[in-house]
Amino acid sequence: MDVRGLRITLPGTARPVLDGIDLTVGAGETVALVGESGSGKTLTSRSALGLLPPGAVTEGTVLVSGHDVLALDADRLRALRADTVAMIFQDPRAALNPLRRIGDFLTEGVRSARATSKADALARAVELLDAVGLDETALGKYPGQVSGGMLQRVMIAAALMGDPALLLADEPTTALDVTTQAEVIALLARLRKRFGTGLLFVTHDLDLAAAISDRVYVMYAGRIAEAGPAEALFAGPRHPYT
Repeated sequence: MDVRGLRITLPGTARPVLDGIDLTVGAGETVALVGESGSGKTLTSRSALGLLPPGAVTEGTVLVSGHDVLALDADRLRALRADTVAMIFQDPRAALNPLRRIGDFLTEGVRSARATSKADALARAVELLDAVGLDETALGKYPGQVSGGMLQRVMIAAALMGDPALLLADEPTTALDVTTQAEVIALLARLRKRFGTGLLFVTHDLDLAAAISDRVYVMYAGRIAEAGPAEALFAGPRHPYT
């Protein structure tokens, strides 16, 4: 992911909510995006999927695997979301339909985007559930029948169904207890190494960002206040906000 000069203005706002964002995520790299609520972290990450509010006016470029997301039409955006970039949303219970089984949630995207057979899609789902520490019995369950930690693992498996080059994790541990948070963080690290996926990790927690990432970007009021290697930034922050 290579973001250059990203500026986004929303309808009815006097100034840009994102103002000149520069950010990169390399293959197999973990990059943390840190800042308080409202600083623009989620909007920055969603720009890589083309998931912007209606009427948003954009400037700059958002390149994902060489494709300028902001210039893609609906069909090409759909293809990009199916096999190049995926997102783990903050609240798994809000992202899953409570009336559909987990197996349907995992397989429907890859079946529609790639015309994959049901058997192949299920086999892939079982493989990824195993990778995130769940067994195939989860396929037949409804979201309300499993814990928040298990649902977040399902979300991670779903994000990996299309073998994405880039994984966006929008505060994926916020709704979890401390023990489950640690398990999910360790799981993401293992999966990143196993699949060679670039990871953009959005969080409020600077300590967590320093512990898991190669580089850190600190956002404040729609801008990047400071950026650098995680260890160096944590040891010697230069910006007062950091």
